[in-house]
Amino acid sequence: MKKLWLICILLLPFAKILAQEKFVIAGTVTDENEEPLIGATVHLVETFQGNITNLNGHYQIPEVLPGQYHLVISVIGYESDTIAIEVVEEDLTIPAQLKVQVMALQDVEVVVDRIIERTSISNISFGKKALQTSQGLTEDPLRTLSALPGVGRDGDLFSPSQIYVRGGAPEENLFLIDNNKVYFPYYFGGQKSIFNTETTESIELLTGGFSAAYGNHMSSVMNVKTRDGSFINPGGHISLGFYNASALFEGPIKKERSSVLVAFRRTYLDLFLDESAEFPVPYFGDVTYQISAILNENNKLSFSGLSSEEAIDFIAADPEPGLPDRLDTEGKNHFQSLQLQTAFRSNCYNKLSVTNTLNRNTSQVGNNLFLDIDAWQMGFRDDFTCFLTNRHTLKAGLAWQYGTFDFNGNLPLDPLQTDLNDTTIVLRNLDIHEEGEIIRSAYLLYDGSPIKRIGINVGLRLDQNPGNKYTDLSPRFSVNYQLAEQSKIRFSTGLYHQFPGSEGGSDLVSSLAVHYILGYEYRFSNSIYGWIEGYYKDYEDLVYYDEMLNYSNEGHGSVRGVELLIRKERGNLRGWISYALSHSERRIPLLDKIRDFEFDQRHIFNLVAEYHIPRGEKQWYIPALVQMNFRYADGRPYTPVTGAVNDGTGWTAVRGEPLSLRNTDYHNLNVRVEYRYSETKRIRISSFFEGWNLINARNILGRAYRYGSEYPNNVKEQPYYTTPILMGGGFRVEFGGE
Repeated sequence: MKKLWLICILLLPFAKILAQEKFVIAGTVTDENEEPLIGATVHLVETFQGNITNLNGHYQIPEVLPGQYHLVISVIGYESDTIAIEVVEEDLTIPAQLKVQVMALQDVEVVVDRIIERTSISNISFGKKALQTSQGLTEDPLRTLSALPGVGRDGDLFSPSQIYVRGGAPEENLFLIDNNKVYFPYYFGGQKSIFNTETTESIELLTGGFSAAYGNHMSSVMNVKTRDGSFINPGGHISLGFYNASALFEGPIKKERSSVLVAFRRTYLDLFLDESAEFPVPYFGDVTYQISAILNENNKLSFSGLSSEEAIDFIAADPEPGLPDRLDTEGKNHFQSLQLQTAFRSNCYNKLSVTNTLNRNTSQVGNNLFLDIDAWQMGFRDDFTCFLTNRHTLKAGLAWQYGTFDFNGNLPLDPLQTDLNDTTIVLRNLDIHEEGEIIRSAYLLYDGSPIKRIGINVGLRLDQNPGNKYTDLSPRFSVNYQLAEQSKIRFSTGLYHQFPGSEGGSDLVSSLAVHYILGYEYRFSNSIYGWIEGYYKDYEDLVYYDEMLNYSNEGHGSVRGVELLIRKERGNLRGWISYALSHSERRIPLLDKIRDFEFDQRHIFNLVAEYHIPRGEKQWYIPALVQMNFRYADGRPYTPVTGAVNDGTGWTAVRGEPLSLRNTDYHNLNVRVEYRYSETKRIRISSFFEGWNLINARNILGRAYRYGSEYPNNVKEQPYYTTPILMGGGFRVEFGGE
């Protein structure tokens, strides 16, 4: 009984807090002309409670306990304001009026370099810390994006990182580094992306309805923004992971005026395993760098780049199913960008980029794939942004590229025949040389709120390929309507063209996808939001070919679907739940029929959760972070081999209806645990452990076939599967830093 009384006494202070009435602080933020300021941040210094203003400039902070606080209001381009307030026994209405401030280069750079604008839909973004905790054992940020609604990929740890978005093919996605196009951002034909999380500031993804600023792709836009090195203190890290070792150094060249960042990565398995290994041992190494200089308060110059090398040398007399009997690849890639960013007249900003890209790759994969590629592109892109008022923004841009492309190789005539060792597959030979202007582009768009509660983005884009005489005009439009403080509906439509590939010519026109997207967004709290979207993509003028390799624009198709996302961004517990229901179908080359597209997945469910564990400084033995990632997806379509015949010269496969069967459903559960140890303020040590496929699901990746009279119907099917349970880890030592 005494213990019960003691507990009651100890709980009295907390009971008093719980019993206290809570109040609401609300108001409207305007400029000096009493125009509402949209997207202003309003927060209480003492409690970190806050919100952002809506299209009417209105904000609301609920559940505030009585007390004295400092209310801080800030927005890009205006002087911030701090107001001392006291909450006593009633709700408060606190209006604020902000004065125009000369635009700071760093602030405006953050705003205008985003591909996600205030009227964007189908969007999500990740900062550096979120990417580091969810990139997986292969340390690839694209693995994070594959857990988002509508994003599909092959399910194995070592299968390609290539993503297919909302039923589209991988080549329909546009990849950017600091708004500049990257042509093939992968190693080993797609197994791992070139992006280094350690040099990444953020990643943004638009899975549809993107603005006129980006074009010549039909499905999605992903922008990787690289970060500057520290302008204040030198620092860096050394780490060893499951897949590769890495090191990074950053620091000022001239304090507060210029900086350098250099990062190195290299795989290390090839150092321990020789050519006699029973599986392919890949090697890659790269260096990423950025030098930044603040020339004056209005101009910043940056030079960045990536140089990489990759190779695999593997030969097997009797390989496992799914492995080629030969894999010999070698590649070198270089990407450089020089950027000048300028803020002027207190409300305008310009970014000029000059880029250079060089790709040299040769590959011999099994019996059916030989590639020899030598490509070079150079060009420029200029983007101009003017904030007419806080409610009205005008953007315009130009781009031009010139290059050469040499391609020689053998590819399967039917791209659905993917068995790399199958000698019965009919091959086509390609020998392509192109030189000249690749693209001319221009765009103009308006983003703003001409009417209260309504935000729109309307733009027009022009893309030209002078060599093949393609000219595409692409209007885009999106709108959102603020229903209430926490909710809005949004709609987007537009034309999205894409030039034909290397097989194209002047007789073809660009492929076209028309997007229609309708969504509803609701913010449950400052840290939790969600949206549901329905979409329809209508494909027209897709490149189609017959057995004689006659190309035409007779291909067509469609994708329809619904997606749901609920995400928690802050607090110790973070993560998201996503679900996508879709159906993608197209007219299949070499078959005059509509079929489920090879990248069609009807159901995709993802659950990503991470918990940051509070702990004391000396409790190093307690994990700092535990993360779980679960994914379910139904199987993609495939074309079965139903038998084989021998005409005396060899076996010929008898194939069933194209894409008539589906793989079994996919399940996967991964868990990651991180430990952090602080030796000194200048040296920080951490480690991680990760379990892959902890439920040991046998997810089918594909099928290989053997032919002979000893098998039923003269064929033996050999399925191959994703990686079983696998444990891995690594450690990291950081030094210096701000």
